[in-house]
Amino acid sequence: MKKVTTAALLAAATAALVPTMALGITAASASNKVAQQPDQSGAITIQSWLYAVPSENVLSGTVWDCFKITGVINDQGGGPTWTDSTSYDAPNTMSNGVTAASHECANKVPAGGFILVPPPEPGQYQFAAYTATPNATPQTETGLSTVYAVHTIAGEKGDIYITFSGTYNMTDNPIKVGNVTVQPLTTGPQCTWLVTGGTGAYEGLQGDGTCFANAEGTFPWINHTEHGTVWWTGR
Repeated sequence: MKKVTTAALLAAATAALVPTMALGITAASASNKVAQQPDQSGAITIQSWLYAVPSENVLSGTVWDCFKITGVINDQGGGPTWTDSTSYDAPNTMSNGVTAASHECANKVPAGGFILVPPPEPGQYQFAAYTATPNATPQTETGLSTVYAVHTIAGEKGDIYITFSGTYNMTDNPIKVGNVTVQPLTTGPQCTWLVTGGTGAYEGLQGDGTCFANAEGTFPWINHTEHGTVWWTGR
């Protein structure tokens, strides 16, 4: 009788243990599968509509946004409503651009802020020659404002930390920069962005590229597009 009882207990224990072991193996297998998935490096495009809240002198402010990221990263945030590049760019060409742009984000989210620095006068800096417009002569000096912005792109898969640096035509007239004509309320030809990290799926992310912003006819809404490359430094 004792042998029967022991055998029965062993059988019951084995029956209870096998599913647990199988579950553990399955979970471990799934975990290894996720861990082994490589972080893909490559090209991305970020389409954003920004909503700027300027300070009293309009030289700084906070920013809300909605966006879509495509390429090796696919994510979005803030409820973007555009369906293609045509509907994304449309507000900048419309007579009611501000109203049209306000419908591009269904649920805009906080993104960060910006600083604009008015162009100094030529010769203002004593340690180096300086012109307010690159490649300009004193006769063609016009003045692009410097812009610097720090944003957090809050996506569904995690946050991306990104900074922007460039120039902006804050005048009412086109500005010639080399062979490029910078239209009013658009960025100059040297706008760049840099990713320094992130959270969630974007932990260890880095990247860089070029940017273009257009607020003509839509300010305080700003159409903001980035192209570039991202890579991971490790989790």
